[in-house]
Amino acid sequence: MALTWRGFLNARSYRLNFIGTYFGGALYVFFYALLAHFIGQQPAAIREFGDYFTYLLIGGVFARYLSLGMKYLAREIENEMVIGTVEPLMVTATSPALALLGASAWLFIEGVLVMLLQLGVGVFVFGADLSRANWLAALVTTLLALGALNSWGILSAAFLLVFKRADPLNWLIDLTTFVFCGVYFPITLLPWGLQWFSYILPLTYALEALRGALMRGQSLYELRAPLLALVLFNVVLVPLCLIVLRRALAYTKRAGSLGQY
Repeated sequence: MALTWRGFLNARSYRLNFIGTYFGGALYVFFYALLAHFIGQQPAAIREFGDYFTYLLIGGVFARYLSLGMKYLAREIENEMVIGTVEPLMVTATSPALALLGASAWLFIEGVLVMLLQLGVGVFVFGADLSRANWLAALVTTLLALGALNSWGILSAAFLLVFKRADPLNWLIDLTTFVFCGVYFPITLLPWGLQWFSYILPLTYALEALRGALMRGQSLYELRAPLLALVLFNVVLVPLCLIVLRRALAYTKRAGSLGQY
């Protein structure tokens, strides 16, 4: 909790950036509205969900959370390495994983706040249709999705510890997220030979379940297939990424490069 509060105070101290995070989130919704307006004709695969703007809003909001979560988590650890606070934390009673990730906890909380802001702007300013939403199913889906998606951020942190740069991994995740997960268009529009790749990415199932819950009002039972996939991703990815993080930390300790950047 103390590390989370420290992260909030640090973010608030840069007031222009702090305000810009939320203002920028709202501008993204404006971009989705413009994109939906100019594209006009909607594929049949989108019309069965509802309007294209709502489809874009849900996909864009959660994809951006994944992208920013990865980049900002690595950025926070990078800052800690630069100012030299990582090594002192390692000799305290705080667990190594918490010492590394605790300072970034505020970023995940802020990411959720920005998502809620974007959904609010989408509904109350641009008329996104969530009138049939099943909020219980959406909440359960979101909790499962955040666990699976944040695992990528932990992997990014491990990559940064070892290689001192997380950009190559972030670029790869950005590419696969926006092309293969159905953010801007249904994955059924992809060539058949590429569709299989979409089904090994957790965001694909998260967006399928969220759109079903928020746009169609589907129940937890009706969404059991993508929700089960998210549970399996959590069971596999969360422990695996924590193991990778611990091994990366052990490697940097052996190599004496923990405080280097």
